[in-house]
Amino acid sequence: MSIKDKIIFGLLGVLVVAGVYFQLMADDMKSRMSELNVKDTEHLDVIDKEFREGLRQFDLKFEGRGKHIRKAQEDIVSNTDLINVKATELSDNIEEVQYNLDEYGRVTNKKIDRTNNDVADLQDSFDSQRRLTGRKISDLEQTLTQVQNQLKELLDPEKKKK
Repeated sequence: MSIKDKIIFGLLGVLVVAGVYFQLMADDMKSRMSELNVKDTEHLDVIDKEFREGLRQFDLKFEGRGKHIRKAQEDIVSNTDLINVKATELSDNIEEVQYNLDEYGRVTNKKIDRTNNDVADLQDSFDSQRRLTGRKISDLEQTLTQVQNQLKELLDPEKKKK
């Protein structure tokens, strides 16, 4: 047997040993996987049982609450009716206040218009009185000037005589 044959047989032996090792590992993993699958199934059964039991207990707790739910529904309906009544009353009050505000606005505008008219009349009267007073003062000034001129004339001839 040559060295070449020995190397080939050696490699073949290593490959057989590696194949056997991997086969044993694969069998071990398969057995562990089947064991895990069995435990998983058992665990799911336990969890499903606990879950179903929990649901049953909740169902028992909520069966007695039907009358409370009906009472709550009736309270909701009565509260809705009360809200509607109060909303109607509030709407009526708002309309009344709006009417009163409109009426107050109209009355106030009339008073303001009358006041503005009175102020305009007073302004006209004042302007008329001012013009009249200005004319009187002007007339008085003219009269005063005339009187002064006449007085000078009267006094001047006397000065000439002296």
